[in-house]
Amino acid sequence: MIPPRLGIAINGTDVFDGLLEQAESIRHETDLRDRLIITIHKTGKTKEVVDRQEPQEVLVEDVLLNGLSQHPDKFGTFDQEDNPYVKDQTIQGNEMSLNGSWTLDVPVFKQEFIPELEWAQRQRDWFADTETACFGCSFTQGAFLEYEQTWPYHLGSGAKNYGVGGNSISGIVGTAHWYVQNFKCDKLVMLLPHVCRLQINDQKTGLWTFIPFKNNNFMAKEMIKDIIMFGEPSLLFSGYCNRMKELLVEINQKTDLYVTSYQQDTYHVLEKTMNGVCKILPFYDMAPEHEKASDQEHPGPEHNRIFANKIRPIIGG
Repeated sequence: MIPPRLGIAINGTDVFDGLLEQAESIRHETDLRDRLIITIHKTGKTKEVVDRQEPQEVLVEDVLLNGLSQHPDKFGTFDQEDNPYVKDQTIQGNEMSLNGSWTLDVPVFKQEFIPELEWAQRQRDWFADTETACFGCSFTQGAFLEYEQTWPYHLGSGAKNYGVGGNSISGIVGTAHWYVQNFKCDKLVMLLPHVCRLQINDQKTGLWTFIPFKNNNFMAKEMIKDIIMFGEPSLLFSGYCNRMKELLVEINQKTDLYVTSYQQDTYHVLEKTMNGVCKILPFYDMAPEHEKASDQEHPGPEHNRIFANKIRPIIGG
């Protein structure tokens, strides 16, 4: 059996050049900007190998960025070229059975985690020292509900509701990080939205939250292309999870930190990346048997009461 020869580069830096005689795991640290680009040039499938009908297959089993999959089976492409008896063609996937060049080119979704202090007027409560500080988006704020119907209210009089409708993970974490530097709380609870909500800070518009299909400006339309094409939650989150982890560690040094989500994809990546960094609370379940808020999209009073009762014994209080 003749092994293939591979030349592997990550964002232009050569990381492997030689015969692949056994399974290899390649680790490379790099300062990524906007994209992760991996190229693999495969040779060795000579006419003699073909005539002997010997297989010479290479499989890119997975590509991890900050421990999260970039889905090479979905986003990889193999330009099959310079093979005897076979025409050149491009094949989607993570397999290389003949000679050619394989490429994975995916966006890196970075986030700045800027504190959104000007949005404090949209919160139920003003920032202050408290027993339990609750951060999140409209599910925490209690869209289309009275104050007494929100889940922070059900945690007791020592809880403050700092939820802001339409907020992103980076906006929530950035604001919570600022809060613990300026105020005191015994515990801090975050209920996080989908990882595809992104905090954008541009010169023309200022600070805003990108929510797919709800923003109409030009920049949003350009971002929608990448999110539609590369919308796997692990890929979206991998670009900013390390910075989020750093901030959560700093928050946890100031208070007892608890994090969860009402969105299954987000909850899954939190369990995968943040265990040991903070305490992961049970999933917020918007059970269909309970009545929703008046807009028929957001959780209703019973959802919030059940969630508060579920987490109260865990966080104490």
